[in-house]
Amino acid sequence: MQAEIIANGDELTSGKILDTNSQWLSTKLAELGITTLYHTTVGDDLEAMIDILRIASERTDLIIWTGGLGPTADDLTRQAIAECFGVPLEKNEESMRLIREMFQRRGREMPNANEIQAFQPQGAVPIRNPHGTAPGIDLTIQRKKPVKKGRLDFCRIMAYPGVPAEMKEMWQDSGQKSIQEMLDQLTGQKRVLRFRTIHSFGLGESQIEAMLPDIVNRKHEPKVGITANRATITLRIASEAATEEECFKIMEPTATLIYKTLGSLIFGEGDDQLQDVVCRKLNETGQSLAVIEAGTRGLLAEAIAGSKETPECFAGGIVLPPKQPIDPDEMIRRGRRLFSVDYLLLIGAYPSGQPDRNQTENTFVAVIDARKTDLKESILVLKNYPYVGHPDIIDDLYVKRAIDLLRKTIST
Repeated sequence: MQAEIIANGDELTSGKILDTNSQWLSTKLAELGITTLYHTTVGDDLEAMIDILRIASERTDLIIWTGGLGPTADDLTRQAIAECFGVPLEKNEESMRLIREMFQRRGREMPNANEIQAFQPQGAVPIRNPHGTAPGIDLTIQRKKPVKKGRLDFCRIMAYPGVPAEMKEMWQDSGQKSIQEMLDQLTGQKRVLRFRTIHSFGLGESQIEAMLPDIVNRKHEPKVGITANRATITLRIASEAATEEECFKIMEPTATLIYKTLGSLIFGEGDDQLQDVVCRKLNETGQSLAVIEAGTRGLLAEAIAGSKETPECFAGGIVLPPKQPIDPDEMIRRGRRLFSVDYLLLIGAYPSGQPDRNQTENTFVAVIDARKTDLKESILVLKNYPYVGHPDIIDDLYVKRAIDLLRKTIST
């Protein structure tokens, strides 16, 4: 099954708001084994919306639409779907009742304009919205033209509100299950697609791929993809089977080989980030951490404090001028005066000017055992990294270098 995701709204086409719905929905469709062929963004123009729907319904089997289900004059999704497929809009009394109840629970009188949200294209099934006034639309259209081999003889359109929180809740509440049931009916058997994502840091994408030449290729089963995101390299193993347990059993030998090959480069799986792994370890051992950073301007402290792990381990940080030279000893002294912790994590200042092509300047990263009184003995590890890299990711790179250095230090 092939899908197209359509995001609707002038705020998207004007660039005022970033479309995160399409990215999120693509990952959810992939978990169901559905390939997303197109991401389309369309403004609040009825003719354009109808045109996009017509094209999408001819080239894909499933359309997921977000936006345009509100009560205002520029919320045109209901009308666009109805006109595109030649069906009238009809009031759904159950939707009307739920919308009225929503306003009653909020202690507000329902404006007349909200009545339009209860209207659905004829033949559509409303998608329940637990915490909003805009029900979704679920409509299946039989194709009139002959279809290509491998294509379905129908197209299913599922429209959701553009508000990300509402859309995600509706998808998880009913949308995902409904599509899975459709897939099971089409194949005549229940199939489950599962992924296992393994994250590494320290080498580039091409280096990691070169270390795993027989795994990261299209012929390998189970399939393994490799992606880079701001210096983190992720390997994603995909397996399809009758049960979740069988999927993970199929993936296990491949995962074992990846771990054996990459070793300490691997820092976690799933939604783990480097700071999560470090905070989890420190919390488990009852140890504490403070950071002192110059070049990264507070981003190291932000990363640690923002960990999904409850950061009892994090005592705080000191942010120094980004290009003011300072030696590690002075940073250690400042940290000890302010914090009583087990570890200090340091990032030095960035070079004051752009290094020339013949001489690259360095920025140091260090892990300090703050329990030791002797300054030199307290330096567990100090590394100088060349100040090179794309300006857009240089800060992330140094933050991750520091956290990864701490991860490896406390793991030994």
